[in-house]
Amino acid sequence: MKPTFLYHAEAVGASGHITLPFTELIEIQASVALPLSGGYGASRSENFKHRDIFSFDRAESSVVGSYSAKDLAHGTVASVMVEGANILNVVTCDCITLRLTSKHDDAGGEASFIVQGSSFENLRIAGHRIDVGLATDTFSELSTWEKLSGAYRNEKSRKEIQALSIMEAAGDALPESKGIFGATLARGLDKLPGGLTRNGHGIYVPHFGTVFLGELYITRGMRRLRMMHVELGCAVEGCVGFAHGAGNGSSWP
Repeated sequence: MKPTFLYHAEAVGASGHITLPFTELIEIQASVALPLSGGYGASRSENFKHRDIFSFDRAESSVVGSYSAKDLAHGTVASVMVEGANILNVVTCDCITLRLTSKHDDAGGEASFIVQGSSFENLRIAGHRIDVGLATDTFSELSTWEKLSGAYRNEKSRKEIQALSIMEAAGDALPESKGIFGATLARGLDKLPGGLTRNGHGIYVPHFGTVFLGELYITRGMRRLRMMHVELGCAVEGCVGFAHGAGNGSSWP
């Protein structure tokens, strides 16, 4: 049987649901996925508003899956850009960008994944500008599962990974569940403006909810990145988010 490559990449601009004071599903916006054969796809949504709760000016998503004869590798790209994001006028952001790429060499071995280019521009939470530093450099350097595990076993590099881990970390084994290591890309959340506090790996806003930034889920053969999701609490409850993406692929058989 002739070997083939099974592509996978997906990108979503925005999604969510509201459970209080009513129950409503927010239709997925600017969503696109690759077929197994690869190729290119794009989706766009403009001037979206769900009541006075959740809105954005423009969302664009795209995916690419192709083979490079120059690099002798299959590659994927998942990209999302959301402009004018707004959640209850408490969380606003001029531009949210997600970029997730993968590379699968003909020589075999582990696929590598890069998240460089993912960013927030003029993110504000409860009136405060949040200049969050994202650990895209760290997780782009640790682009394979083996590199990540090796760095965690090293006492010098373990401290930063522990600080970013979503799960409680102890010992010298990478903290994972069901083969998944979860991390936040957001650095420096211990130094928040007055009125905002840490809630796990998120930022808690009283009488609003918790904002989670740059959640990266890593397995041996896939990366999933969620740039922002908010668990709403108090008068309005539910979960909404912007810029989700995933990518991988594998040769078969």
